[in-house]
Amino acid sequence: MRCLAGVSTVAMLAMAPALWSGAALAQAASGGTAAVQLDTLSVQGSGNGSGGGNGGGVTAANSYVVPRSTSGTKTNATLREIPQSVSVVTQKQLEDRGAENLADALAYSAGIIASPQGQDGRFDQLIIRGFDQTQRGIYKDGMRLPQTSFSGFPIEPYGVERIDVLRGPTSGLFGLNDPGGLVNFITKKPTVEPLREIFSSYGSFNRKQFGFDLSGPLNPEKTILYRITGLLREGGTQVDYTPLDRIYIAPAVTFAPSADTSLTVLGNYQRDRTGDTFRAIPREYTRGSNPYKSEMRSRFLGEPGFSRFLAEHFEGGYQFSHRFDDHWTVRQNLRYAHASTDYNAIYSTGVTNPAIPSTVTREAQTWLEDYGVFTVDTQIQHDAQFGDIKNTALLGVDYSKINNKSDQYGGTSFGLLGVGPFVGPLNILNPVYGQPVAQLPRSLLSRLQQEQVGVYAQDQVKFYDRWLLSMNARYDWVTTKTNAQNPVIDAVRQRLDSFGVPNGIPTTFGANQDAQSYSGRVGLSYLFDNGLTPYVSAARSFNVLPVFLQNSTSVNIPDVGLVPVTYNITPAKPEIGETIEAGVKFQPPGQATSILFSVFNTKKTNALFFNPSDPLQQAFYQNGEVEVKGFESEATVDLLDGLKLISSLTVLQAEVTKDNAPDGNPSAVGKRPIQVPNFTAATWLDYTIQTGMFRGLGIGGGVRYIGESFGDPQNNIRVPDYVLFDASLRYTYENWRFQVAANNITDRVYVGTCSQQVNFVGCNYGEGRRVTGSVTYRW
Repeated sequence: MRCLAGVSTVAMLAMAPALWSGAALAQAASGGTAAVQLDTLSVQGSGNGSGGGNGGGVTAANSYVVPRSTSGTKTNATLREIPQSVSVVTQKQLEDRGAENLADALAYSAGIIASPQGQDGRFDQLIIRGFDQTQRGIYKDGMRLPQTSFSGFPIEPYGVERIDVLRGPTSGLFGLNDPGGLVNFITKKPTVEPLREIFSSYGSFNRKQFGFDLSGPLNPEKTILYRITGLLREGGTQVDYTPLDRIYIAPAVTFAPSADTSLTVLGNYQRDRTGDTFRAIPREYTRGSNPYKSEMRSRFLGEPGFSRFLAEHFEGGYQFSHRFDDHWTVRQNLRYAHASTDYNAIYSTGVTNPAIPSTVTREAQTWLEDYGVFTVDTQIQHDAQFGDIKNTALLGVDYSKINNKSDQYGGTSFGLLGVGPFVGPLNILNPVYGQPVAQLPRSLLSRLQQEQVGVYAQDQVKFYDRWLLSMNARYDWVTTKTNAQNPVIDAVRQRLDSFGVPNGIPTTFGANQDAQSYSGRVGLSYLFDNGLTPYVSAARSFNVLPVFLQNSTSVNIPDVGLVPVTYNITPAKPEIGETIEAGVKFQPPGQATSILFSVFNTKKTNALFFNPSDPLQQAFYQNGEVEVKGFESEATVDLLDGLKLISSLTVLQAEVTKDNAPDGNPSAVGKRPIQVPNFTAATWLDYTIQTGMFRGLGIGGGVRYIGESFGDPQNNIRVPDYVLFDASLRYTYENWRFQVAANNITDRVYVGTCSQQVNFVGCNYGEGRRVTGSVTYRW
């Protein structure tokens, strides 16, 4: 660390045990969701702390550009002072584009694929810079919301004030994550000025929505503020018999007795009811000029009386901040999140005739999951100036714990016992529903627990208002416990034992692991007076996935088949990512302009891959390496009064550089990772008339291009590229706002992803045209 006058600021922090002990207190794991278009609010809560303290609430509601973000440093730095590719999606952007879900919200951001599986309403999904960030890359108010199995915490955009996108390794401040980056959703906070809004909307698929957003002071001194945001949605999707219903309510209260102290208590409840919009349709019907191509987009593969995805989510916590003086500030953010999932699925497993794949075989399965995530993050910050040198130092410790219980019933594993399928086949060209689903016996009982403790430090040193040196470092201790009981596998073991067949099948599966590692980032920037900022940085990420590796040796037993005679279960090694990045940012003073260009080279070692040769079909293997080289550009500009632009471009060269594939499996070296396009581009242009009789009339239009990708490790299953067009027309008059927004306005029929099934290639569609009309009233 830098030392001035014999004592660095970080050292000064270490010498403040009284402040630290007073602040530390008790320290404590792939989809999209839909929502309503977000209407501009003249005043927004700015929040505080690393979760919501950006000072850009009002700007985020009225501009495409905000100057600051806490997501890159946890210290509310300007975007140009963060030595990493970072951008902000403001509420004004979401409103003008009529964004209704996560995929819409991030559609014009560089480096991101927000619907890699095609349309899927079960959970949010993300690929950032070629790496799948679905499990670890979603944050809310600066705290992780990991996903595991089918349980997660889908974000309701109507409850969001802004979205911060941080590309590249983030472990130096946030802990466990892949090197692609993260998306941090900043929730709406209470406002000092009264805010009152109600809206209703109606759109495609008979989708009806109603919502409200109310905020203001509770006492004359305006030291107690409240906000309550709610939404009710009922309607369908492009898939028959598949709803997209939601109940969402989010209360918040802020107690701010002075300008130096603030405590915001936040909560939300969310109940989702949907189904399988993700399906495996035989590829022959989804491509080229096949006459059934459009019809298959709405084809339902389940059973109306059985298929469902029900999820309940609850979150509660607080954000606390206290500034002692002009130098010292302490913050603590805490949250507990809980999810309950009840998922009945019927999915295609094969085709009865590969030459004419019109009839698919199906299987039924149920998942019952109970999932909890606790997180607390405590920070102390010191700001100082030594002549022409400014210093901002940060010390922090965070703790997180996840617990997941998953019960599974039915599924394909019962084929090992000659049992199943539990539901009959379906002719997808002439479907007849109403087939019975047999009673599903238990197939798996799994438990997962993971605890993480991380200590981090950061120093931002600015020399003569020109050079900026930013350094952070973190050390994590992670304990993971996994345990799975598989009644099917246990029945196979017992049957082999009764036949006198030696085998190495264990009675339980799982592993315990204690892992620890360092991570961090160092960057150097030069700040020109005109807003130009070249930078260079290097960063390291660290990730521990709660999976275990299984190495088996099998022999072919006559009249039995392959039988594992030895079985070795070990925990997975931590995945390590390393990135070198250089770029240029441009934020001219006094202008609503943010432009960035970046190039990067990222390597992830100890990469995990699924092992298709495992006879029990539940193993991973490791020791792979993935390298992604890329270029990103993004411009967000308020060009003239009422004229705004968003434009992004991403070019990736992603490939597997090491692959120690199990015996009998081809190597994927030199191949592109699945679902990763090598080229994406998007542009949105929007204009609102500022004067005259048509004042308040606005129109916007955008185009998005997603390059081709692959659905298998060997790159034999090609997913074609596609172009989509979006548009929005709106009119604001006094307290009223009327809007019609359309996504994929040409109703392009396209495939989101494909994958290899048992004896066919199955594909899932992207979303077709969606048009929504809304009316909003504010007073």
